[in-house]
Amino acid sequence: MFQDVDETLRAVLAADVPIKRNEVDLSFDRPTRDWSSRLTRPTLNAFLYDIKERLDLKDEVDLVTRDGNGRAVRQRPPRRLDLIYLLSAWTTEPDDEHRILARVLASMYRQDTIKPEYLLGDLKAASYPILARVPKPDEASRPAEVWGGVSNDLHASLTWIWTVPLEVFKPAVGPLVRTAEIRVGPSGQPTDAALVRVGGLVHRKGDREAGVPGARVQVVGTGLEAVSDTAGQFQVGHLPAGEYRWRVEPPDGKAREHKFVVPAPDYDIEV
Repeated sequence: MFQDVDETLRAVLAADVPIKRNEVDLSFDRPTRDWSSRLTRPTLNAFLYDIKERLDLKDEVDLVTRDGNGRAVRQRPPRRLDLIYLLSAWTTEPDDEHRILARVLASMYRQDTIKPEYLLGDLKAASYPILARVPKPDEASRPAEVWGGVSNDLHASLTWIWTVPLEVFKPAVGPLVRTAEIRVGPSGQPTDAALVRVGGLVHRKGDREAGVPGARVQVVGTGLEAVSDTAGQFQVGHLPAGEYRWRVEPPDGKAREHKFVVPAPDYDIEV
């Protein structure tokens, strides 16, 4: 995924600065003394020198969606990371280096959220926007320490931080919870009554995969009703334990009534 961030950064700079490939090379190499001594063309270097988790953006609330088969997909949110780049320009003349850095810095200030048209690879499907920022003075590393770490002389540089999501958890797929039970009673005493929110699937006779959308489902004598969704699923309630009757009106058929009991293993309705 990090290589997709590199290529997206390249696309942003090429479009917004602009940096043309036939005029200025863009490198993601470690800018060591040996590397810089071998350069023959003007080069902008974007060195990824640190990665940190954004704890202030950490989210522990699971996301629950439905797949094409109506199953529940529970997904833990991705971790959001700061990718910290050191940008430096390398030319034979200091004026050219300063000109490149000034144009790049102006572009960095314009990039709060990376536009979707620049995103490449896995970033296209990212669940969170890709953010970018120029760090505050107390947030950036000291340049002398960074250049000493790569064994090169101190060089004019910029720091650019990209915040990206990293998917690290596999989704869990299972059946949707259609019913829920609430037990009530005096505080501190055993619960003596239960209310059940019931839900099920309106489907064609003999085929549970053929859900019927737009069916009106009523609990006779209660005023409770619902309309099945595009997958044929519905929910009504809450109901105390007992015997009831469904009145089901399919959008393309006659209304029928069915007996059901609360609680029950399922509340699917065949039409």
